[in-house]
Amino acid sequence: MKICYVSFVLSNPRDQITLRGLRGNGVTVKEISCTGKGLNKYLKLIKEFHACEKEYDLVMVGYASSVLVSVLRFFTRKKIVYNALATFYDSMVISRGKSLILYWLIDALAFNLADQIFLECQAQKDLVVKIFKINHDKISVHFVGTDDKQFYFDPAVPKLKQFTVVFRGMFLPEAGADVVILAAKELETTDIRVRIIGRGFLKSEIEKMVEKLKPANLELITETLPIETLRNKMLECHLSLGQLAIHPRVHTTIPHKVFESMAMKLPYLTGDNKGIMEILYDGQTCFAVPSGDYRKLASKILELKDNQTELDSVAENAYQLYRREFTPRILAQKMLEEMGSGK
Repeated sequence: MKICYVSFVLSNPRDQITLRGLRGNGVTVKEISCTGKGLNKYLKLIKEFHACEKEYDLVMVGYASSVLVSVLRFFTRKKIVYNALATFYDSMVISRGKSLILYWLIDALAFNLADQIFLECQAQKDLVVKIFKINHDKISVHFVGTDDKQFYFDPAVPKLKQFTVVFRGMFLPEAGADVVILAAKELETTDIRVRIIGRGFLKSEIEKMVEKLKPANLELITETLPIETLRNKMLECHLSLGQLAIHPRVHTTIPHKVFESMAMKLPYLTGDNKGIMEILYDGQTCFAVPSGDYRKLASKILELKDNQTELDSVAENAYQLYRREFTPRILAQKMLEEMGSGK
């Protein structure tokens, strides 16, 4: 199979994992990035696309590129597959409170004009079917996975001497960094340390909260780290924290760090969210606490600190699950099967 892969930014994890997985399955992929300003970037895209369109079996549009589905639909009769991951409605309206009408329209056009759509979990698919009235048969679930050349288990990286939990991710309302800070304050008199690595939308609020509470056991890192440094700063910790807020979006998404933690054999502690529970089970491949409850989070961390056997068992189970189901090659193989079936 030959695929023309088009996206605004091809460097994002969703596209990079998919591209590497497709090539790992013997697929020839032509990448086209729609960059620049104004109308010119679309004219450049159309020109480059027309020059190679006949060479490829189908067009795949990458993450957060809904507009490109609509643009390309008017210039090709070939099958368009939208590797959406999620919706703008979910990430911009539900998460950030942006304009409902604009992002609903962008999504609605893309989902109706695409021949096939890949979304990150069943809960996200259910949301799209409900909100946009899309035929569920044209939507397939495709878990995001992680780039296992960047995030992988490395036994040569020693654990920190003091038990440390790590929260890594964007500071978004659904992430629950504030819950982690409150839990850190609750654990301040113990020998447990908390490391937060993140940036983004709520960075200012998070920094103000840390400054106000001043938990002595908290390390806050907000600068962008080289991938090798980030990996090692995660690997040297003993427990990885997931999405912990009370927020509707936690039930329709599966964060990247789930798969990163699985691939690095880091035990994962998350809020009991619908999305993540599609792939993991409390006490078997992860640990779960009620979302938004910082006291129960602190209590669970304290409990797990003294139960290394359980930590190791859950981490190993999740690692083996990742290797069986969620590597880039395996995920792309499933994607190709779905595309071949014409679903």
